[in-house]
Amino acid sequence: MDFSMETAQKMEKELGTIVKQIVKSCKVQNLEEVNQALLAKPNICNKDTLASYVDKLLKLSTCNLANCQAAAVKIDQLKSERIEIQQTVIDLQNRQLQQFQETVEASVKDSVKTEITTWSEIVQKNVKSASATQSVKSVQKAVRSAVEDNVRSNNFIIYGCKEEDETYEYEGEEYDAVPENVTDTAKQLLNEIDINPRPQIVAASRLGTQKVDSASASKARPIKVTLASPEVVKLVLSKSSKLKEKSSAHWKCVYLAPDRSKEERAAHSKLVTELKQKISEDSCKYHYIRDGRIISVDKALSTTA
Repeated sequence: MDFSMETAQKMEKELGTIVKQIVKSCKVQNLEEVNQALLAKPNICNKDTLASYVDKLLKLSTCNLANCQAAAVKIDQLKSERIEIQQTVIDLQNRQLQQFQETVEASVKDSVKTEITTWSEIVQKNVKSASATQSVKSVQKAVRSAVEDNVRSNNFIIYGCKEEDETYEYEGEEYDAVPENVTDTAKQLLNEIDINPRPQIVAASRLGTQKVDSASASKARPIKVTLASPEVVKLVLSKSSKLKEKSSAHWKCVYLAPDRSKEERAAHSKLVTELKQKISEDSCKYHYIRDGRIISVDKALSTTA
């Protein structure tokens, strides 16, 4: 037979009915008062009544045993399905990593091919060594740019996450704290923004060297996290606003950003400065950054919509 919750509930109800009948026949308040000595009394239960109860309990036990065996089979089946699902997730992550590697290789080949073609045209027009040297540098720069862009697309940056491996004082002496596990910190963050299945963290590390400001308060360094694919990074960044909704003050101070190049960081910093100025000058509108530019929306129109 197949396991059924309906069958289990029905047997539970039947067992309760039989117990009530036995308690009532023995003229006691509960089943704990029923024992062999009580049942042996002639004025309590006759043999026919006892035989009826025993028959019902045996049938119920047989049915319950079969249902339990079916439940065990079902549990084994669910375990097998879970293992298959986990293996499927691992295979998908490995496939994404392989696709990323192939994308990097293809991008590098395309960039090199384009720049080599350009270099060939320049050499044909001008055979001077200076021009040839400049073209070589152009090829090298294009290759580096293509590789860096592909690598950065798999990263995101965590800002405002306090560092744990600071020194502490005990009984007048200073000790080093246990170094933090940055990968565990990244995993906790992914749990907070509730992404399923959990993304595979390829690498995680603090950026730069730890510095202390003039007030001797440690400044938390950003954390760079590498995932298996750019698509997963985009998903994480799209859900990062959930950190502001958390009750914990720790996560409310944390925010995420793409892994930008030096030039991109400079451009974004300029946009942020312009955004702050707009917010200060025009409080009647909502101002925000999207796709590399500042968007302004009238608050009245936004409320009406």
